[in-house]
Amino acid sequence: MTEYMFNQSPSFSVKGEKFNVIILASGLGSRLGPETSQIPKPLVSLDKEGTKSINYLMEKFQYLAERMIITTAYCADLLEYYLRGKYEILNPIFSRENVSELKSPGRSLVFGLDHALSNLPTIVIFCDYIIEDYIPVDNDALCVSQAPQPPYIVDPYPKSIPVIEEGIIIDLIPNANLQEKRYGGFPGIGIFHNTLLLKSIAYSKAQEKNLDVAYDFDIVKEYVKNVKTTPIYISKMYEFGTIEMLKQVREKDNSNDANN
Repeated sequence: MTEYMFNQSPSFSVKGEKFNVIILASGLGSRLGPETSQIPKPLVSLDKEGTKSINYLMEKFQYLAERMIITTAYCADLLEYYLRGKYEILNPIFSRENVSELKSPGRSLVFGLDHALSNLPTIVIFCDYIIEDYIPVDNDALCVSQAPQPPYIVDPYPKSIPVIEEGIIIDLIPNANLQEKRYGGFPGIGIFHNTLLLKSIAYSKAQEKNLDVAYDFDIVKEYVKNVKTTPIYISKMYEFGTIEMLKQVREKDNSNDANN
């Protein structure tokens, strides 16, 4: 039986638009235990071939990126050196934070937006995903997780849930029961065509909360209340936020190749 390979599904703009692509990769990766003792989460090998999430994401969005912005902090030198060497043609831009000042992904996004062009739309994504779904990008949208079929692995305990009425996301609310398995959560992948508004919201919240900003409930929640935003349902995703999930990714069922 052939080894299961991650399926590349690059995203394109039907309208030919170019984007700011912001990959949030600042975190300590503490939930991955010994895997991140010497390297940042984006450089953790996910399979025998050494596939890394940062490679996958850079290549998935490379045809869209006018500006490829990566937020860094933990092991920043290592990650930046690696990406400058491997993706010189994409001219990656790094938004570096001090590890001792890390607070939240929202804070990292605030600094990442400093490098984004306001006249371009913006894609925001976290570094610990392999997303085999095709992601359309020509409208404002948030990805919404669905129950995955094997071998895909999606966190069944989402922190934030989009409220959807008549095909439009009108709000983002906390998951009332983080112990109950459910899907339909917001995994953090967003397409924002009004970058000027996104910046305005992010900077205003950052000032109000002394940079301790929640990406979902402070920034995204406010954005969807002002801009018509649609859901993109995804289920072909590997998430490795914890050591248990990373183990599942590495042991993905080779017999499910037909699903991809």
